[in-house]
Amino acid sequence: MCDVFYLPRALVSALVPSTRFALALICFFGCFVTYSLRTNMSFAIVCMVIENKTTELEPGAVNKCGKEIVVSDANEIVTGEFEWSKSIQGQILGAFFWGYLGSQVLGGYLASRFGGKRVILTCILGSSILTLASPVAARTNAYFLAGLRVAIGFLQGATFPAMHTMWSVWGPPLELSVLTGVTYAGAQIGNVFVLPLSGFLCQYGFDGGWPSIFYILGIIGLLWCIIWIYMVSDRPSNHPRISEAEKQYITKAVEENMGKHTGKPPATPWGSILTSRAVWACWFGHFAGDWGAYTMLVSLPSFLKDVLGLDLSSVGSLF
Repeated sequence: MCDVFYLPRALVSALVPSTRFALALICFFGCFVTYSLRTNMSFAIVCMVIENKTTELEPGAVNKCGKEIVVSDANEIVTGEFEWSKSIQGQILGAFFWGYLGSQVLGGYLASRFGGKRVILTCILGSSILTLASPVAARTNAYFLAGLRVAIGFLQGATFPAMHTMWSVWGPPLELSVLTGVTYAGAQIGNVFVLPLSGFLCQYGFDGGWPSIFYILGIIGLLWCIIWIYMVSDRPSNHPRISEAEKQYITKAVEENMGKHTGKPPATPWGSILTSRAVWACWFGHFAGDWGAYTMLVSLPSFLKDVLGLDLSSVGSLF
């Protein structure tokens, strides 16, 4: 049986306001930035590629789905720059995930060794800089852009394992569900934010429209990194502004799970994990859910525009 650990009421520190809740809010915006940098390409590529000139079609023409093609007003037409085939577009969109595969386990290891703060900063700072370089990469070569997206994926693959490491030392066990819930909600809010914004910038942004998507999101990422550097510490014991009461509360609450009696964290039960039916059920559930979610995020903007014939503002508003 598991031991039940109780803290004296005098040691319990309020969650709101607190340094650990402030960390959750900063991590929320970190996830927001991470997903914004992740999914921006799915909409940007719609604006980057030269589309079929539907304005030359006869009135009443229909697309492959039987939908009548509506000729847009000339002022609303977004002219792409690149004559990329669907195959090349697919390689660019999928490149991120090849990089993402290679760093998730590595990210957790690096965070446990060097601290979550450094790893998360490196990942989001690097992703932001590479996002700023995306327009230059695209105008240089399509495969150069794909390689850059692989690098962004590799960096982002380590972000969430590093956040788990942060919360392993910052999150009292009874509060972890709230703190991590606040943190990871930023990912979905990032998706909600970036697609409509991308639709607007495609039509009205600077430098041809689509490059402004990468510039603005990259700058937002850099600004977040500045906040992260000055507001976050790897451990409560290293934080310059945390109260003594909260520091003691977190330390007492967390140390039971971090090897209080042995002086080191307990060994990871890999055998039990790999043979657990519940773990395999979670893996298959995430596989199926992520397959559907990322298929929608990556492919739906192109489908809505190319197949259903929706204009960019309509496509952005649907998200």
